Amino acid sequence: MDFIKDVWDGHDYIPRVWDDWLRDPKAKMFVILADGKQVGMNRVRFLEDGSAWFEGARIHPQFRGIGLATKLGRRSMAAASKAGAEIFRLTSGTWNKQAHRQIARMGFEETSRVSVYVPAEGAKLGPQAGVKRAKLSDLPVVVRTIRASREFSLGAGVMWDTFAAKALTRQVIARSLREGRIYLAGDSLAVTAEGSEGEGTWRQVGFLTGDKEGTARLVRHFLGLKGRRKPDRSFVYVPQGSKVIGALRGAGMKRDFSLMLFERKTANG
Repeated sequence: MDFIKDVWDGHDYIPRVWDDWLRDPKAKMFVILADGKQVGMNRVRFLEDGSAWFEGARIHPQFRGIGLATKLGRRSMAAASKAGAEIFRLTSGTWNKQAHRQIARMGFEETSRVSVYVPAEGAKLGPQAGVKRAKLSDLPVVVRTIRASREFSLGAGVMWDTFAAKALTRQVIARSLREGRIYLAGDSLAVTAEGSEGEGTWRQVGFLTGDKEGTARLVRHFLGLKGRRKPDRSFVYVPQGSKVIGALRGAGMKRDFSLMLFERKTANG
């Protein structure tokens, strides 16, 4: 792990999740070796919507600029295509111009931009009147609400889950309903998720649509739920240009960072 020790000022998450990644049967990891020493890595995760999610790309500072990241990406795409993936996706911070150029060289195109909001100090989170969990019997209504929303269009038709984007297919929506992860407040709707990586725990709203009052109540309600353990971090993902952003600010949320979503169709897709 020494070649990533300076990433994000020494706060790279990969050392904390390395063992979990190695044990994951729904993913593959690739490394680049130079004279027997690891100088590059990435991971491909296979998602239930038939896509392959690329993440964790790292190249040793002394080996950058010679095409290793592109070589690593192409090897990973070949493996994902062989495994039957129909589309490749990945994300990058809006500030990372160097990565964007390398991503373009691999044939990926930007499809959307999303802002990630977190609770500001003093945000009042907790149970809200009129918020309920959707049931599997609500599937037709939920699908129509999501597909007709401006956020579905602005966000390239995806939700964010475990820090990855996957298409809001009927199958994905149905599974979210069975797991009790979709909440309703009038005509407003939120698709949520909870989980952990390494020692960290998180809670997030991965898709949000509706009016100002309803979306604010949904965010306050879900992020304020009591559990066995308080999450280390809470997030709300919203496509840039969405009117929901005003509701988030009114609910005591602040923008933390922004991401770009990139896609590439595969030979299978």
